[in-house]
Amino acid sequence: MPNAGKTEIHLWKQALPISEDQVQSAVMIAQDTLTPEEQQRMSRIGESSLLEAHGWMTSRFFLRSVLAQYMQLQARDIQFNYGSYGKPYVQGGPRFSLSHTKGLCVLAVTSSNAELGIDVEWMRPLLRQQAIIDRFLTVEEQRYILTGMRKGQERSHLLWEMLTRKEAWIKASGQALCGKWRTLNTVDEHSAEMSLVERDGRSYVLRELDVGRGYIAALCMEGKVHASIRWMPCI
Repeated sequence: MPNAGKTEIHLWKQALPISEDQVQSAVMIAQDTLTPEEQQRMSRIGESSLLEAHGWMTSRFFLRSVLAQYMQLQARDIQFNYGSYGKPYVQGGPRFSLSHTKGLCVLAVTSSNAELGIDVEWMRPLLRQQAIIDRFLTVEEQRYILTGMRKGQERSHLLWEMLTRKEAWIKASGQALCGKWRTLNTVDEHSAEMSLVERDGRSYVLRELDVGRGYIAALCMEGKVHASIRWMPCI
């Protein structure tokens, strides 16, 4: 069983289906693994997209399977609770955060008491980029993008950096910062790869993650400790 240290974060990756034909050939998860509520949610998602429903199901089973290793339980016995802002947690279990996008989900786990937030995105083309920049980014973040563009970096990639960092921060706060995108400054003038940010008397460390070509990801951890990262083997 993995043993996450006090200042260590374990990262797990799981591929998700990206086309309908993969869904048809994928191994189906036993009905007794997911709760009736999870099965109902999967059915609701499936009404609009079978692919999205299967991706959600796969990521949920992946989450259960990983947490079961830490807690020495069966995947079906993991019981999720939800905080006041809807953030899931497991009583007596490790802190965790899960994010999924087209073809991939990534899970962060730590035995530390610090809250976690992770966001991964498939870097699809962004329409109306300037409108997004004006609406959601701080002055410092806009300046960071302009500086990067002068150095030859693509605006869309820089924008995705800012968006994933904000989303990871929001998730680490338990969604308490949801709707406050324009006031969340994620840029450190000394380093864009790892930043110490503060909000409402709480400190967070933001950092970039390399999860594979075509994707971008950010991790946020409560506190001021720059925890070590450990990529875990596929389950």
